[in-house]
Amino acid sequence: MSNGPSDKPDKEDQNLAVLFADMDGSTKLYEIYGDETAHRLTAECLTVLDAQAGLAGGRVVKTSGDGLMAVFATPDEAFRAATLMRDAHKDAQVSIHAGFHFGPVIEDSGDFYGDTVNVAARVTDLAKAGEILVTEDTVVRLSPPFRSSTRWIDKAAMKGKKDPVAIYEVITEDENATVIRGPLVQAESDTLRLDLAHKGQTYSLEEPMAEFVMGRQEDCDLMVDSSYASRRHATIQAIRGKVFLKDHSTNGTYVRNDVGEIAYVKRETVQLVGKGGIYLGREPDLAGDDEIRFNLP
Repeated sequence: MSNGPSDKPDKEDQNLAVLFADMDGSTKLYEIYGDETAHRLTAECLTVLDAQAGLAGGRVVKTSGDGLMAVFATPDEAFRAATLMRDAHKDAQVSIHAGFHFGPVIEDSGDFYGDTVNVAARVTDLAKAGEILVTEDTVVRLSPPFRSSTRWIDKAAMKGKKDPVAIYEVITEDENATVIRGPLVQAESDTLRLDLAHKGQTYSLEEPMAEFVMGRQEDCDLMVDSSYASRRHATIQAIRGKVFLKDHSTNGTYVRNDVGEIAYVKRETVQLVGKGGIYLGREPDLAGDDEIRFNLP
């Protein structure tokens, strides 16, 4: 592991930039290349991510199966690490997406906790393949050269936050894109709304849409009492005028539209469009009354 911010005593409050980086479509690697090659590609990707974090002056805190969490003393260091990670995978067989946020954290036994960590993780969940997203609170702390390489994307509601969080994207040098410093003009004045129905219960979610959790756990926003569903199986959130479902489960999630087309995602994201059904952990034909109907009017 690389050395970054100096070691601190356990349970000490400090301000750090927290970055998460995840591989895109890692489960598909196993389908395409087989277990041995996919495992090697995943390990190689994590090695590269760890190295880039170290080059930028950070410290990798922990790794998951297809991603990592790292901390940095300044937002500039996190910015540099994220761009190094993205650029290192431009021509690779896998791509990555990342997100970071700067603020107070609590260090305990080598791990980090607190609202800053939670926000960084949620921002990363919003990023699409190849994207780096960062909060506005962090953008204003970047040095001018780095700040000029960001553009305003949208505001996202987050659980535990009273107000929506402004999200920026880190742009590439070859994008030659116009940097937008204010809210984008809505193409339509209608409020984005998602209607859900499950076993006689109905839910209406409007933008800005807080993270909506579905799963087997009783404290989920929508509880599905099925042994095939994970405790925190999937989340729904709106971003940039579109609604996305992200799977966090062991068995995956099926989404079927009203013309019968089925999408299967596992630890990945799918856009919800029109009308259809969501099935946690089981194929639509086997789900029975566990179906979650969705409708975007």
